[in-house]
Amino acid sequence: MNQMDTNALWKDRLSSHVKMTSRYLRLMFNDHLAFALIFFAAGFAYFYQQWLETVPNDFPVAWLMALILGLLLTYSPVRTFFKEADMVFLLSVENRLSPYIKKSFIYSFVMQSYWIAIFLFGFTPLYLTIYQGVSSSYLLWLFVILLIVKLGNMIAMWFIQKSRDPRLHYLDYGIRFVINLMIVFFLINQGILFAIIAAALLVGVGFLNYMNIHQKFSLPWDLLIEKEEARLQFFYRMANMSTDVPNLKRKPKKRHMLVRWITKLFDYKKDNTFLYLYSITFIRSRDYFGMYIRLVALAIFFIFWVPLFAGKVIFAMLLLFVTGFQFIPIYQHYRSLDWIQLYPVNIDVRRKAVHILIISLMVIMVSVLVVTFFIVTGWSEALMFAGLAVAFTVLFERFYVKNRIARLEG
Repeated sequence: MNQMDTNALWKDRLSSHVKMTSRYLRLMFNDHLAFALIFFAAGFAYFYQQWLETVPNDFPVAWLMALILGLLLTYSPVRTFFKEADMVFLLSVENRLSPYIKKSFIYSFVMQSYWIAIFLFGFTPLYLTIYQGVSSSYLLWLFVILLIVKLGNMIAMWFIQKSRDPRLHYLDYGIRFVINLMIVFFLINQGILFAIIAAALLVGVGFLNYMNIHQKFSLPWDLLIEKEEARLQFFYRMANMSTDVPNLKRKPKKRHMLVRWITKLFDYKKDNTFLYLYSITFIRSRDYFGMYIRLVALAIFFIFWVPLFAGKVIFAMLLLFVTGFQFIPIYQHYRSLDWIQLYPVNIDVRRKAVHILIISLMVIMVSVLVVTFFIVTGWSEALMFAGLAVAFTVLFERFYVKNRIARLEG
């Protein structure tokens, strides 16, 4: 395999990846979800601006930015798009893969730089509100420096990839996170000298990783392929919340206590077949259960953070809609399994099970949010929200869920 072949291989892998992600992103961000996200972003921007007018001067924006940006800098994987077959076909030409690896570095750096730009842009109004003497041009230099630090983290992380000891990886993550935290904190406070010293420590970490790990070992193909597969499956799990993904590999969690508690609520009879199945699926799935907890937590956060009652209601209702919307695809969760079709159960029982599950999840969420409204605003506002949320939940389950299931069947 010559250099042209590795370039052609990279272009083919990148093209396949872009086509796959573009196809699923179009399905994920359909008209309803896209509208909800646009509304959510506009509402967040409005209340963010309102909050900036009342933010105290001693708000720890430096530590908040250092924490978030430090995490983004520390997590710097290199996307290689390696596949299982590469262990056979590329292992023998590992020493000639430099052009392929360089392109992987460039792609990974560009994609991860977007996240740094997004979060830095989001923090800019808050930063300039607290640090009023700082010019906006300094933030441009800050962005450039963060990109350089990001590149250093990617190199250091790539050097240690050849180690098979997970303890070394955790140690590397921990050390680099502390260093990145210091770099960002000092840069925000314009402590350039201290930031340079911290950056020198990062260079030292990269040098040690190169001398002790990268020079001594060959590429751990199995680990790199495993990590690529994990990232791909993570994207599939996100896409599966909105559409069916045939290539998704599901690894359920046991969660014995929750399963035992839920199963006690059902009578063992034919009409509860799919309600039992979908309830266990929701609890044991890494996607559905974790997503539900995050959406409820996010709604609670906005109820506490948004200053106006109307704004609290808008965000809570929006996240209530997203919660119901995201779990409709559970209807197709077992579509690829033929034994589901062998159940001697009418299709209406299956549809009814999804309706019951979704309305139960939304009612539980409404109950939690009503308590949160009571804590934050009082009983009268909590009761107003409860009335709106219950009415929305009933209408959503009666009309929207029914239509979406019909579309899935079609």
